[in-house]
Amino acid sequence: LPTNPPTDPPFNPPTPSPSDAPSATPSFIDDPDRCNVKVGVTCNPSGESEDCGSIIVSRTRCEERPLAMVFKYNGGTCDQSDNIQPRELFSCFDFFGGPPTEPGVTSFIQVTDIKGGSIVYHAALVAVGEEYTVSDQPFEVDANMNVTIWSSLNTVPENLLQTLVFHSSCSQN
Repeated sequence: LPTNPPTDPPFNPPTPSPSDAPSATPSFIDDPDRCNVKVGVTCNPSGESEDCGSIIVSRTRCEERPLAMVFKYNGGTCDQSDNIQPRELFSCFDFFGGPPTEPGVTSFIQVTDIKGGSIVYHAALVAVGEEYTVSDQPFEVDANMNVTIWSSLNTVPENLLQTLVFHSSCSQN
C-alpha cells in the first residue's frame, strides 16, 4: 500500500508580548469638560542635524499682518540668526560679545516699533531658552520692529548686548 508523504510537525506561532498597562484615568482640573493630556516627545535628529536644536524648521509665509508673535530667546550673536528676511529687511548688531547662550541666563529684552519706540510690544527679563510674546492687542504688530537686548534692567550703553531690526509684516516676508 502506498503511504502518504511525511508532514511537518504542528507549528505554534509565538504569542505576542502583552501590551503596556493602561494609563491612569485622565484628571480634570476645575472643568469636567476639559481633559489634560501630557505628551512626551523624543527627538531623533537625522540627516545633517546633530541635535534637536539644529533641525531646520520649514517656514510658512503669513497672509496678513500678525496681531502677536511668539519668539524663543536663544541668545547668541547675530551670526546665528536664522530667518528668511533679506538683508535689506533685517539688520543685527552685537555689542560686548552679544547675548549669553547659557540656558537660564536672563537678559532684558525690549521690542518696539522703529518709528520712535513709542509702541512697546515687550519689555521684560527673558531667560535663554524661554519664549516671549510680542503684541499690541487689539492692534496689529507694526511692519518693522526694533529688538534691543541688555544684560540687565539697567539700560545704559555699557549693558547693551544686541540690537536688531526686522520686517514683521507679510508684504515682503
